[in-house]
Amino acid sequence: MKTWDSLPVIWNGLHNRNLSPEEADVVVMGLPFDRATSFRQGAAEAPDRIRLISGHISSITEDGKSLAGIKVLDIGDLEPGRLSQEKYFSAIENKAAELFKKNFPTFIGGDHSLSIPLIKAAYNVYGKKLGVIHLDAHLDLCEELDGNRLSHGCTHRRTTEGNGLNLNNICFAGIRSFEQQELEFIEGQQANVIKASEMSRLGMDKTADMIKTKLQHCEVFYLTLDIDFLDPATAPGTGTPKPGGFTSRELFTLLKRLSDLKFIGMDVVEVSPPLDQNDITSFAAQRTITEAWGYFL
Repeated sequence: MKTWDSLPVIWNGLHNRNLSPEEADVVVMGLPFDRATSFRQGAAEAPDRIRLISGHISSITEDGKSLAGIKVLDIGDLEPGRLSQEKYFSAIENKAAELFKKNFPTFIGGDHSLSIPLIKAAYNVYGKKLGVIHLDAHLDLCEELDGNRLSHGCTHRRTTEGNGLNLNNICFAGIRSFEQQELEFIEGQQANVIKASEMSRLGMDKTADMIKTKLQHCEVFYLTLDIDFLDPATAPGTGTPKPGGFTSRELFTLLKRLSDLKFIGMDVVEVSPPLDQNDITSFAAQRTITEAWGYFL
């Protein structure tokens, strides 16, 4: 594990290296992996960049709520090294399973394929009561992409197969890009898809209500945020940007409206610092994480 003990301040000064995972309210783990992208890479650099800028922001939310009482432990990065994708994902799943129920794990990718082992770990801990809120421009329901069944475009095809998560336990919100194989897969199935165009018409308050209704049979919730949920004007630093997305203001409104749900963890993926402008996307990701801590904890 790569650690960040050399940096004097990260996570708004909340990181306390002396905590154990059991003592922490939040455990942060970086996953610097972007080998499963279908277009442009760079997301492996996101954990480092997001941490670096996190030390320059006060531990107060935009609503004036102090986060000083939240105990944060950043355990560093779980590096892929020379591991195959399958073996790396197995290591992620095992490590993530150790964290769930002990604290609120917050994972920083990396590309969206990383949510495969993370959600599998959460499902192994929480079972059928787990709901997943997937904020993304894409469904990520491909059987394979570029010959890779563990592609970032296959995330929920893998999490829902076999004895995995029920498709009805996922709500896909912000969707504005489809693959033909995805449409064929969900035809005749109960898939909770809220398109970006519908969200724009409804507004974020009503969208949040719709998400809650669609997942009302679930008891605990995991948030997976692909940064391309945001419009490229708000978050240009991502590998597959899609016009027609949302502002950070709209994202914060949506998360705040969902805050009465019991969230058990989250990930933020697909931030690519080499593709960014003036760290706009990294700042959006960092702020989303700490605002979410203020909403969910």
